[in-house]
Amino acid sequence: MSSNLNKSDIAILKLLVKLSRSGEEVYQSRIPEKAKLNPKAVSKVLKRLEKLGFIERAPVIYNKRKTYIIRLNVEAALKALSEVGESYVDVEEIMEEILAIPCITCPHSERCYEGGFYDPVFCPLLLKYVEDKLTTHTQSENRYK
Repeated sequence: MSSNLNKSDIAILKLLVKLSRSGEEVYQSRIPEKAKLNPKAVSKVLKRLEKLGFIERAPVIYNKRKTYIIRLNVEAALKALSEVGESYVDVEEIMEEILAIPCITCPHSERCYEGGFYDPVFCPLLLKYVEDKLTTHTQSENRYK
């Protein structure tokens, strides 16, 4: 199924993954501008992705015009992308993750080492960061069970 994806399909799938992860409603009429493709091409790709079972389209009125809300099957999309050797990487998301690590902005990082005055084993900021990550990870795993 995913071996039939062309470059436009892959580009739109990646965009839909990004938009769906943001939590906002995805309107078909807004995709061409975000994908930098013409509306007819986007419509054709979306119809194709719908036939392949990657998305569902529901008709709605948005800004006084008929369009569709796009609902992505994220799991199927990510699987298909990996099958064709593509991966979804959101650089902004990765940078936010990196900058959230307390060691990145800690004024004591140069003097921080195991057994030293500033010891990462006893750092309250690092401990809270790890606890928050574990809690978030556990909650997201439980959501899919």
